[in-house]
Amino acid sequence: MRTGTLRGHLFTFLTIAIWSVAFVGNKALLQYISPIEVMLYRFTLAWVLLMILYPHWYTIRSWRDEGIFFLLGLLGIFVYFLLENFALKYTQAGNVGLYMGAIPILTAILAHFFVRDERFHPHLLLGFFTAMAGMGLILFEGRHFQLRLRGDLLALCAALVFALYSILLERAPRGYHFLLITRKSFFYGILLMLIYTAWIDPPLHPQALTIPSVWMNLLFLGIFASGLAFILWQRGVEIIGPVQAGNYIYLVPLLTAAAGVLLLDERLTLSMISGGALILLGLYLSQLPRRIVAKSQR
Repeated sequence: MRTGTLRGHLFTFLTIAIWSVAFVGNKALLQYISPIEVMLYRFTLAWVLLMILYPHWYTIRSWRDEGIFFLLGLLGIFVYFLLENFALKYTQAGNVGLYMGAIPILTAILAHFFVRDERFHPHLLLGFFTAMAGMGLILFEGRHFQLRLRGDLLALCAALVFALYSILLERAPRGYHFLLITRKSFFYGILLMLIYTAWIDPPLHPQALTIPSVWMNLLFLGIFASGLAFILWQRGVEIIGPVQAGNYIYLVPLLTAAAGVLLLDERLTLSMISGGALILLGLYLSQLPRRIVAKSQR
């Protein structure tokens, strides 16, 4: 594997590792503040961080480029997180996590039609079902899957929106600094959140920011899960493509469970081990066609 490609896989894996922990923090914050507040606070913090890292303004080169930046903010920052946060309010966290597992297969289907050199392979479907079985073992250990229509539909729609975002990110305008692309998408996402808050959502609850667990979770979500993670995800998609990057989403429940065992002294169970093995097998199968093509070209 070339150094550049290895770097792309590392960036993507680090992103998924951060988001695996962030999923828990996001759920905890919804006990104190509304979904739109979580989004507004965390992405404002992330935008400030990017302004510090890349304090350069620029003039609009073309309205087409600006339109793509707006769509990135609309899909990946505003709509996706709004759907995910409301899904967490109306259904189990396990249900949301399971539906997020549909992102890789949805990304692969869309990429087949919209991304050059990304073709759908049967191994992707086999990897999807294998990984989903493993995710189910981890997410629903000792419990039954309960369909909650409103929340489950919101989670499935969120998965589709994130797949669209990843496809669009791969086609982002060239010639811009990668920090600027991320910052611009955050800007439009925050703008849409402010409009939503002013017209639709109830008033904000700034008094909750005095609670240590709230502002500590927001700092983590803003600096790491939004600022750093989105930069790494963008770079990973640029290097290895949206399909290979999306396959790493299968690891989210495995990494979340591992963090619980290592950091929270939770019990390691047979379901976790079996589910983890199936997820890793599914990830391997999803990458298999590209490996075969690479060998045949040597």
